[in-house]
Amino acid sequence: DDMSPVARAEAAMPVGQRRVLLAATFLTPALALVLPSGYSWGAGLLVLLGLMGLPGQLAAAHGLRAWPRPLRLWAATTAFMGLVCALHSYVDGQWLWSTIGLDRAVKYGLALLALMALARGLPSVEALRWGCWAGAAGAGLLGAWQWWSLDWERASGFTNAIQFGNLALLLAVWSWIGARQAYSLSARALGHGAALLVPLACVASGSRGGWVVAPVLVLMVLLLDRPVSEHHGGGRWRRTLAILGLVTGVSLASLLVPQVQERVALAVKEVRDWQAIGEAHNSVGQRLEHWAMAWDIALEKPVLGWGQTAYEARKRERVEQGYVSSVLLDFNHAHHEWLDMFAKRGLLGVLALALFFGVPASLYWQALRQAAPRSVPSAVALCGLVTVVGFVGFGMTQVMFAHNNANMVYLFMNLLWLAALVTPPARPSAPPRP
Repeated sequence: DDMSPVARAEAAMPVGQRRVLLAATFLTPALALVLPSGYSWGAGLLVLLGLMGLPGQLAAAHGLRAWPRPLRLWAATTAFMGLVCALHSYVDGQWLWSTIGLDRAVKYGLALLALMALARGLPSVEALRWGCWAGAAGAGLLGAWQWWSLDWERASGFTNAIQFGNLALLLAVWSWIGARQAYSLSARALGHGAALLVPLACVASGSRGGWVVAPVLVLMVLLLDRPVSEHHGGGRWRRTLAILGLVTGVSLASLLVPQVQERVALAVKEVRDWQAIGEAHNSVGQRLEHWAMAWDIALEKPVLGWGQTAYEARKRERVEQGYVSSVLLDFNHAHHEWLDMFAKRGLLGVLALALFFGVPASLYWQALRQAAPRSVPSAVALCGLVTVVGFVGFGMTQVMFAHNNANMVYLFMNLLWLAALVTPPARPSAPPRP
């Protein structure tokens, strides 16, 4: 028997469960932004399937050791991050169950249960691709409707504007990668169309952090998703320079969009005001104030950090002492992923966050280097790498993981991309397009 463990498990999966897995694979990205808590529908189905498969996994002779290496590593990384999130959750004789306490750690445990389902096989990478296209189109149309028809100042979907704009951007890039790899002309047109709808949501959201990250993700796709004819050299360097020039030109041209002009000019003004008079009652000023404060108090407890409750109490003390602006009391995080983690969970938290990003990024990079150009594994690996780089970039100006939607999207989309990497194709793929 030359079938892989994943292929054998997939073949043994009951037809009904395989269909539910297919639906969950599609719904996870498709509903992520277009319904309230839409990111939970597909994830919930995956958790349910994982629970159904749990007895078999526990009874298996080899258990977790039979899982493919990428899934084992992701399981270990997720478990470690979940434990670190649970740190400081027991305060004054009671457990904290809000989104800043055990509630977040529980989600990481649920992701491990979902992994039980995906270790048995991912039925269709096509379902994942179509889910991204549906999710991107829905997010773009929702953002345009809120901005133009409802006359909202900033489109926010069913979350806040920053989360909406950032996650919509990822849906756009996933859709674009899927469209570039698709072999059907109609599928390519549909995928590109879905991806092109999302800039409406990104601009309408006014999320400047996402705008900064967008050129980086576009460059990644253009440079790493190379045509077959350029895989071994040829005009590779000329093409690279042309791509850099194109992306730079488009990025500069985007400054002509009135909404972008206004937001960029406002950011420059807010930086100058904070530097000159310490003005923190605005978007950029409070971030700069938060970053300085988070660094200072993190150095007071550098190993395990303060925890959420003590962090907020220490911040209140510094406000009362007049060291920082009172506007910081309106937020429960530092608007910077790394500084927030350092302040609340110390160097242990920084290590967990580094692994949370670094382990999947390494797995995707290895798979991308080994995959044939413009193949299904190549597209899947690039989508996963874009996911990690996007979250790292977003985290420079926002604590993405302070929000339920970002935790769920990062956990379950990485789970799907990694499962897709280790799932053999159901049929021989078509020859790569040049």
